[in-house]
Amino acid sequence: MAVPHIFEETPSLVELREISVLFAEDDISVRTHISRMLSPVCGELYTAENGRVALELFRRKMPDLVLTDISMPAMTGLDLARQIKHERPSVPVIIISSHDNSEHLLQAINLQLEGYLTKPLNIQQLFRNLQQQALLLRARRLANQQSRLLSGVNMAIQYLLSADANQDAVDFALQEMAKAARADKIFLYRYQEIIPGERDLLLISGFAGGEMVLRFLDGAEPDMPELPYLDRWYSMLSQGKPISGPRSSFPAEERYILDAMHVRSLLLTPIFEEGNLWGFACLCDMKRERPWSDAETSMVMTAARGLGSFMGRLKLEEERRDARKSLELANVQWQETFDTIPDMVTVLDTSHQMVHVNKAARERMDICETGAGSLVGPCFQHLHGVSHPPEGCPHSLLLQDHQPHEAEGFIPKLNCYLHVTVNPTFDADGNLVGAVHVARDVTKRREMEDKLRYLSTHDEMTKLYNRAFFEAEIEQLEKGRSAPLSVVIADLDGLKEVNDSFGHDAGDGLIRAAADLLREIFRAGDVIARIGGDEFAVILKGVGEELLKTIMERARQIVDEEGHLSEHGLKVRFSLGSATTDFPSRLQDAIKAADMAMYQDKRSRK
Repeated sequence: MAVPHIFEETPSLVELREISVLFAEDDISVRTHISRMLSPVCGELYTAENGRVALELFRRKMPDLVLTDISMPAMTGLDLARQIKHERPSVPVIIISSHDNSEHLLQAINLQLEGYLTKPLNIQQLFRNLQQQALLLRARRLANQQSRLLSGVNMAIQYLLSADANQDAVDFALQEMAKAARADKIFLYRYQEIIPGERDLLLISGFAGGEMVLRFLDGAEPDMPELPYLDRWYSMLSQGKPISGPRSSFPAEERYILDAMHVRSLLLTPIFEEGNLWGFACLCDMKRERPWSDAETSMVMTAARGLGSFMGRLKLEEERRDARKSLELANVQWQETFDTIPDMVTVLDTSHQMVHVNKAARERMDICETGAGSLVGPCFQHLHGVSHPPEGCPHSLLLQDHQPHEAEGFIPKLNCYLHVTVNPTFDADGNLVGAVHVARDVTKRREMEDKLRYLSTHDEMTKLYNRAFFEAEIEQLEKGRSAPLSVVIADLDGLKEVNDSFGHDAGDGLIRAAADLLREIFRAGDVIARIGGDEFAVILKGVGEELLKTIMERARQIVDEEGHLSEHGLKVRFSLGSATTDFPSRLQDAIKAADMAMYQDKRSRK
């Protein structure tokens, strides 16, 4: 079977390994060729031969992005996109159409899809769309990770600050560290000197899967992991350096130890007591080899500094006061880390009150660090300037179902678009105590999307509506009840002679001047479109025969006036035709009548 001509030149490969893609296409040859291009550069690629199979794959595999043809059996690409946007609105969908269909384009715009491509497929444009969506998905994941880490470390520090220096505070802090870094297990090890010059490791406490497996100072169980003393680890940890990475990044003799513990990835963060290395927190991923991100390492290190303030001094009141001072310092360090994040980050309680606000949020919402202006108050007051939570508030939704939420919209008070992610925080008993909000300014991204949407409906040269939009508007009007409707067809005279005599640059200038003249003649609310090289069309809503006659007399008078010249000094001349209908369903007949009247005008002018 011959492969349809859908490809132009294949671009250089774009690194998209962080995203998974679902590709739906009923033509096996097209599906095979595009799959061969996408497979080497995508993290995961799933293919489907129709919309129904694609929807089943979508629900089972949860891909990051969907690329689908429109015309498919069982379920069309638009129906597939509609269902996907209903189930997971944040998943980007890119539509591929086999022809320039105005109704498909209009439906894609109404569904707010992230891309609309036509065949023959421009591969460079496809890869640009995929790369753009990959960058947006990465930004969203980083925002979610930041929110999760900030929530966990904030809870860990607050446990240690608010509780008396007892085991519960240490246990809760340890558990929050594991949740923040998404570790399967976390253990606390202490260095102890057996005899002068010789050290050993003592396992102190641990959690696995969120359940306590070892109580502080209760002693080790037989099946607890034992780690030998390693000079390399002690040397690096003594310098305040964490040790982390997948199993494959460790030396062979250390990989043997990790295998005995069934650990696939390891993160060790040092814990100091009064300037000396006390021990370390050991975080384990038992399922996959993965690097630990800088954000995960930094946040766990911050919590580990707080833990160090408790070790070895749980029973002496005087030392507990010293520990609190150290914890306050750790809290200051956490706040400094909190303030370096460029996104707006706020910690809210269950009554919408802002408990903690980072520097970026204070500056954007004009909240002072000290004095009367530092009184934070409810988030909706500072963010929206209203006295109650707005409709669709993600924090209100979180308070109802205790689940993470995200939202995106224009904030008039800040004059920008924000993408907000909210993650719940719980106390030791599992009660909801608030949420961490991360708000990212996405105004530039929204402007880019608006520009792409504008380019899909406008002619680039004249900035008028293009043919696709004109035809989509006609189809909408034919289904409506707006009447009367009038149509004007305008054909630019002499364009071919200008191109032949003066070149296409002069011809393009004449087309732009013609568009400017049409804007002068007709109302701002009229739909003015360039529907061909030298042909224009205007839809006038609510204009009957008598008013149209007056408009056309004025139009011809303006066209005949001197002074309507292009940038090259060429006069703009039009042949004009018009028609009216009182029945929207017969709008196409009016367009044909206006077209015939235009040709009659052209013949009479010649």
